[in-house]
Amino acid sequence: MNSKKFNSEWWDEFLNTTENMTKTSVLKDCLTAEDTSVMRKLVLEVLAEIARLRTNEFGYRVFVDDKQLEYNELLKIFDAPPLKEETIETWSERVFGDHKFGMIINAGEKFNLELSKLIALKVQPLLEKVGLPREGINFTLFVGNYDNTPLGIHQDSPGENVIHFHLGPEGKTMYTWDKDEYEKLVGEMKFNNKQVDKYIPYATEFAFEEGDLYFMPQGEYHVGKNKGLSMAITFWFYNHSKERFANKLNTTVLNQFMQKSRDLLSPDKNPLDDTSGVESTLDLFEIPDEISHLSLKDLMREAYKDLRYSIHSNAGYRTSPIPLEEDVEFDLDEYIELEQPFKILYKESLDKEKLHVYIRGTKIEFNNFSCIKDLIDEINKGESLQVKSLLNILDQDWDEEIGLYILEELYKNHGVVKSVLVKI
Repeated sequence: MNSKKFNSEWWDEFLNTTENMTKTSVLKDCLTAEDTSVMRKLVLEVLAEIARLRTNEFGYRVFVDDKQLEYNELLKIFDAPPLKEETIETWSERVFGDHKFGMIINAGEKFNLELSKLIALKVQPLLEKVGLPREGINFTLFVGNYDNTPLGIHQDSPGENVIHFHLGPEGKTMYTWDKDEYEKLVGEMKFNNKQVDKYIPYATEFAFEEGDLYFMPQGEYHVGKNKGLSMAITFWFYNHSKERFANKLNTTVLNQFMQKSRDLLSPDKNPLDDTSGVESTLDLFEIPDEISHLSLKDLMREAYKDLRYSIHSNAGYRTSPIPLEEDVEFDLDEYIELEQPFKILYKESLDKEKLHVYIRGTKIEFNNFSCIKDLIDEINKGESLQVKSLLNILDQDWDEEIGLYILEELYKNHGVVKSVLVKI
């Protein structure tokens, strides 16, 4: 592993070392000290953003002295976010003192644009080789000085491979167990087993330090032991079972078209073969006319197509960044460009009336005009473009405000950025 650039050749070596992502491996010195310093700072920004949002909705968990904090206890953490000048050492000392703590932040890509872009750029050549996982990718953040992973010895869901970028400052050791041998040893206590020291003699040890990369394929029982305070970004690939994926698509269809109702049902006194009693319930499904003729399987195919467009527009990420809340104004002489490596994708509705546009995983809808497609195609070339010239692509009979609105939607959902330098 000579290159530190995560280019195509580097990832070829990674695939060779991990035997095409089937073998647990440690790869040394993959990130520079500058890389890890920048990424630690960005992780602290994620913690500050979650504190601002005051939410644990997306899988934010904090453990102190092996006890998971309840939401009301998290309020103290929210009230003490990392400050701009603080390091992980100074912040954790201020907030946790001498206590052992661990933090797990799921869907980390949702909370920091710079960090999600940085990781996406590094991993893009790998995804071009192995393809995007069916259900996309995301990354989880681990922060703390806990002795053992707070979850104990555990097994991640089937179909979830992980790349662990270790940011330091202290090192970590991961212990893994042969599945059959471990289950024979522990019996019914195999999940979230806190008796770590008892079973470590039967484990395989993988030690790594700041800047190293650790890969672990799906299905392995494992636990981590920290040497001290550290941070890590774990990058997950989701290829779950067919049954689990079918349930996900079915749930997607239900959530998309079923309206909420708390109305209680009364007993059905109709004759046995009379199903009219279910009509008021079926009325909760408000399916657009263009797809009302589709079978359940066809609706699920459309849900799958939506999912593919979403994750492909978002460099593989399965969750979208938080849209900008404030309105944005564009000067006609300003320049904007595509936020790479992301793409703005579109497809027509089945009745050809609407254009579905996918921006960083967020789907928005416009009337289906070919000039909007031309506009998006031009932006996707990745060049710095003047707002005035982009508006000229649109129908000349349109009011200028229509074009500015389209660009604002792309910008607020992080599909484009304002150019710092004008490219001539």
